[in-house]
Amino acid sequence: MSKNQETNGKRRKNTKARTNKQKRNSSILAILAIIVVLVIAIMVFANIFKDDNKKTSKNTNNSNTSSESYVEELGDGIVINKSRELNESKEVNGFTVSNIQLTTKDGMTTLLADVKNNTGAKTSLKTAEITLLDNNNEELVTVKGIINEMEAGGTSKLNISMTSNYINAYDFKVVIK
Repeated sequence: MSKNQETNGKRRKNTKARTNKQKRNSSILAILAIIVVLVIAIMVFANIFKDDNKKTSKNTNNSNTSSESYVEELGDGIVINKSRELNESKEVNGFTVSNIQLTTKDGMTTLLADVKNNTGAKTSLKTAEITLLDNNNEELVTVKGIINEMEAGGTSKLNISMTSNYINAYDFKVVIK
């Protein structure tokens, strides 16, 4: 065999080896590309499904709580609760709690109310324990506030701030001690 033939034989072997290697690499790249496309497709469908569940859950919650009907945004980030039950006057131990206003801004909830002394006598400093309730009458939070001393028939302001958002409260209970 001549040197030329030997060299040509080696070249053909090397070319075949490179071609086989290229085919193998191309196959691996094709498989990787398919896997990447499948992963992306799964992620997209999972997000769509998750968003649909959130929308369904939100719609279900809105129909159950109808909080949209009694929560109103005023502006400057202030949101006010206009629940009829929350705004009803409450009679407790000779006191009337009325003119209730529940607002939230920047994650802080504030409850303002008027307290009238109907006991017929001057009162000393009192503690008001307010429990906010959801529309299922379940407790959201219980907070305490101070009612200043009042003359008989007098009125005092109750001002309680909370560091969480309880604007979706539907009603409240009050205990005055």
